[in-house]
Amino acid sequence: MRILVVDDDTLNRFLLVHMLEQQGYVDCYEAENGFEAITLAKRIKPDLVLLDIVMPVMDGFEAAPKLKRLAGDAHLPIIFISSIEDDETLARCLEVGGDDFVNKPFNRIILAAKIRAHARTRLLSKKIIEQNQQLSFYRNAIEREHKIVEHIFANALKVAPELNAIIDFVLEPAGDFNGDMFLTHASPSGGLYFLIGDFTGHGLAAAIGALPVAKAFHTMSSKGLSVMEMTETLNATLLELLPEEMFFAAILVEINHSGKQIDVWNGGMPEMMLQNQGGKIVKRFTSKHMALGILNKDEFECDIERFDAQYGDRLIGFSDGAVEAMNEQGQMLTDTGIESWLIAEPLANVKSILGKIQAFEGSNLRKDDVTLVIYTCQELKPITQVPLASQLPIKFELCLDHQLIKSQEPIIELIRLLTNQLGLYGIHSELFTVISELYNNAVDHGILELDSNLKNTDEGFFEYFSIRQEKLEKLSNGTVNLVVHYLPIEGTLHIQVSDSGKGFDPSILKKSCEHDDSFGRGLPMLRELCQSVEHLDAGRTVNVVFKI
Repeated sequence: MRILVVDDDTLNRFLLVHMLEQQGYVDCYEAENGFEAITLAKRIKPDLVLLDIVMPVMDGFEAAPKLKRLAGDAHLPIIFISSIEDDETLARCLEVGGDDFVNKPFNRIILAAKIRAHARTRLLSKKIIEQNQQLSFYRNAIEREHKIVEHIFANALKVAPELNAIIDFVLEPAGDFNGDMFLTHASPSGGLYFLIGDFTGHGLAAAIGALPVAKAFHTMSSKGLSVMEMTETLNATLLELLPEEMFFAAILVEINHSGKQIDVWNGGMPEMMLQNQGGKIVKRFTSKHMALGILNKDEFECDIERFDAQYGDRLIGFSDGAVEAMNEQGQMLTDTGIESWLIAEPLANVKSILGKIQAFEGSNLRKDDVTLVIYTCQELKPITQVPLASQLPIKFELCLDHQLIKSQEPIIELIRLLTNQLGLYGIHSELFTVISELYNNAVDHGILELDSNLKNTDEGFFEYFSIRQEKLEKLSNGTVNLVVHYLPIEGTLHIQVSDSGKGFDPSILKKSCEHDDSFGRGLPMLRELCQSVEHLDAGRTVNVVFKI
């Protein structure tokens, strides 16, 4: 510890230095006046100053504040030592920057105790400064890292300007980083995809999963994959990437080239609403699946809901940060609250809705990120250029025995083969939907003899897939054959799927088509997507013609 003794009396300086050395303070320095003390302090940077008041050239009152300024942010204890004892002088000692005083002749024991006390204060001050410097370094480092991450996120999650004009959206993070995410991408068929997602929690830890999701989403969208394929891929990716306690609730939507046919997969998100121009909610896409990153491949379900909207209808989605907003009285907004706003103001945009949420919250601190998205059904103009399809007629045939049916996922590979080899990127999604529906019907109802009526309730839905998995594991015979004939001159794909099951009476399908209980799937969907659908061989064979 460096101690500076400032006194114009040589004997006083000698006595003070001698006493300090006896106390173990050997790093002592002397100055005869304030000016000399300041000059010396610039060089030695003392830890404590013993300062006389009355001195030539510069007295203690003038020197004290200057010594304090030299010390900077660090606390420099100054103990005045003087024979003057009047109250005004002692008060002034403290006013000019002194921290304590001792009267001459000084009491060695008292002075030594005060030096030790102020030494502890000085040491604490230096530690605080050192910690502040470390904190400042870490803060600056974190700020630099945040800027880098923000730059990466801004590029990874940006929305193409041409899609900005189609979709109205806003993301409002609760912290520096957003655990919510919104992605959109044009499809090769002339339609578009978008994703609304919410990682567990919020902030940087929640947002870090956005990068692989964004990369996978944009890659799959550019290839025209179906929503079902996307959800399977994203689930597998996140299951491998995320820790057990983290998952990704999401809504994936595909709007086809007409601008009004909607495919929706909702896993763990608030319901998405479709509102007509009169303000009525005409469709609710509720969550029918677990969030992504939780279930294994054999447990995961990728079924979608399909709905044909009208031009001018608005598809409205939001994250749970919106519905779980709390007001100052502790009341939650809920989706009913948002719905009431939409009905009262059918043309409200996301900025208006966000303003209402903020007003509802008042001074209450938001605890979660908020995302709002509105798509208005409209005629879509193709944004991406679709590669030219092959002009060669080609025929593919795929024969699957019971072992391959149990162990393989043939449809994804078959669709990729068709689209890549034939250049049919623009119809990838619809083609996947058709062929997977035909194949799954052949396996589920032809080979495994499952009853579709089980899926009419939520409980039955899960029972259906439990029974399916059990029967599939025990399967010991059965075949499914798929034949795809590509005729570029006609612009068609002729698809035939046959199974070795017992068959059924195809006439019963007509009755099921008259009821709106297929959730956008089944035979009604096939008839909508294909030019023709024909059942042969007691229902064991299905022929469809798909227009390219």
